[in-house]
Amino acid sequence: MYLGPTDTDMARGVLFERNDPADVVRSALDGTEVIADPKSAQAKANLSLDPATVHAPAAATA
Repeated sequence: MYLGPTDTDMARGVLFERNDPADVVRSALDGTEVIADPKSAQAKANLSLDPATVHAPAAATA
């Protein structure tokens, strides 16, 4: 299961969009692999990339 910040007490104060917990549960019950939000989908897609490609933009600004 991949999910970004979800609207729970733990994510209180997070300043970007959070998943609805009910949506996450529905997704979990609907399938064996859950990608609950676009940020998580991107993170999963990045797993198959060359790490130098994924981290190059961050390294260039350091």
